[in-house]
Amino acid sequence: MAHILLVDDEPEVLNAISRVLRKDYKISKANGSHEALKLIADNEFDIILSDIRMPNMDGIELLTQIKRTNPEIARVLLSGYSDMDACQKAIEDEVASIILTKPWDNFELKNILRITLKAQQLEIENNQLKAQLRAQIA
Repeated sequence: MAHILLVDDEPEVLNAISRVLRKDYKISKANGSHEALKLIADNEFDIILSDIRMPNMDGIELLTQIKRTNPEIARVLLSGYSDMDACQKAIEDEVASIILTKPWDNFELKNILRITLKAQQLEIENNQLKAQLRAQIA
């Protein structure tokens, strides 16, 4: 079962998303970026779903740091429509693979996470095959 870390400074958002996903995924919740970084240091996650607007360290800063330290974790941003320019830059910089908007559609949320996990799995397998090929050539 894939492990997802939900990051938001609003507990009601964390609880709402958790209710939607809890049957299909192992869920951990962080009330902000600093708590998320502590959880990432002690746990393995497949996906980080982070709100973009949070105090102290926003979601883009958080996902940028995770990209540097744990590039194998898939990264998804949750955002309001007013943040679309920042979201577009996050996609271009490969900080996040996809953006979900608030309010989210539960069906869309589940499908995007399923597709994101599949893409992540394929990328990991591709990198393993490349490494095997390099080893055989050398």
